[in-house]
Amino acid sequence: MTRGRLVVAAVVLIVVSAVLGGVVGAWLRSGSDASNGSGGSRGSGGSGGAAPAGTPCDVTEVAARVFPSLVTVNVRGGGGAGSGSGSVLDREGDVLTNDHVIEAAAVTGTITVDFARGQAQVPARIVGRDPATDLAVIRVPPDSVRLTPIAAGESAALVVGQPVVAAGSPLGLTGTITSGTVSALNRYINVGQGDAPATLVNSIQTDAAINPGNSGGPLTDCAGRQVGVNSAGAQVPGSEGGSIGLNFAIPMDFARSVADELIRTGRATHPSIGVLAVTVTAEIADATGLVRGALVEQVVPSLGAARAGIRPGDVITKLGGTPVNSVDQMLVALREHEPGDTVEVAYVRNGNPTSASVAVSGS
Repeated sequence: MTRGRLVVAAVVLIVVSAVLGGVVGAWLRSGSDASNGSGGSRGSGGSGGAAPAGTPCDVTEVAARVFPSLVTVNVRGGGGAGSGSGSVLDREGDVLTNDHVIEAAAVTGTITVDFARGQAQVPARIVGRDPATDLAVIRVPPDSVRLTPIAAGESAALVVGQPVVAAGSPLGLTGTITSGTVSALNRYINVGQGDAPATLVNSIQTDAAINPGNSGGPLTDCAGRQVGVNSAGAQVPGSEGGSIGLNFAIPMDFARSVADELIRTGRATHPSIGVLAVTVTAEIADATGLVRGALVEQVVPSLGAARAGIRPGDVITKLGGTPVNSVDQMLVALREHEPGDTVEVAYVRNGNPTSASVAVSGS
């Protein structure tokens, strides 16, 4: 189980993973460490054109596109029992979900998958886990079930106000759809606990309801393309739980790059140049005169960016030859490099373009 804290508008909220336990199906609350469940949801998928900001989704159409790729993940192990959600990535049987959904079976235990439009109790095994980013890939035997991979959308193309749809199995209710909008972007949400740090990197904030059991399921655009992995929701301390309209998903561009590495190697690396940045959208660029890219807000002392002279206020526009119009694109481009590499970073400072060779660190 994971939880963190988020301060918004002077109200302290508890940020918790969307977990459904085998015995207790409720939001984790401050002080309730005794839950024995694990699970959640993420969402996205489909094909076709996405609706512009302010235009409602045809949720019926989205559901028809997403449900063949949607699964419920059931877990039993030494760490407890619970359920969450996931989405089919490919025809090899790989399924993307949250790490906190399957962590109870990480050492010993069993995982089965129920397809929203197909077979139930299909056995699955863990391909790879990345607790630091709360992502995991599991695999079902590809010859045992009909597989419909979810269509991947571009999380870097999301805008505030854009309609989105979340799919999953809240409270074990399989094949559930909720809709809402992108409320905000570029949220860095700490959902770690104790000695298990975990951060939702550059996460998508949405008011589409994400409840216990939704974790790992897809957050999609109006064409049913996965743009995020539903992971956590905020709750006012002392409340009885349930979605309050502050929910968070991992951007699909980043999630897919982690998933690809887990599929290839069974583990994920965490390359970093030591910056915390936010996306300069077209709207922000028009309002401020900044160029499109990743606006550096903080620089970690002693790491690559700081040593190369990059400062807060710089806008990164290219990394290793790859154009950067968003933080998502920067993170995905960075994942093409290994800790110990040196990468050329182009950036703009006070309207002047420049570049620097930056050392890549990681864990």
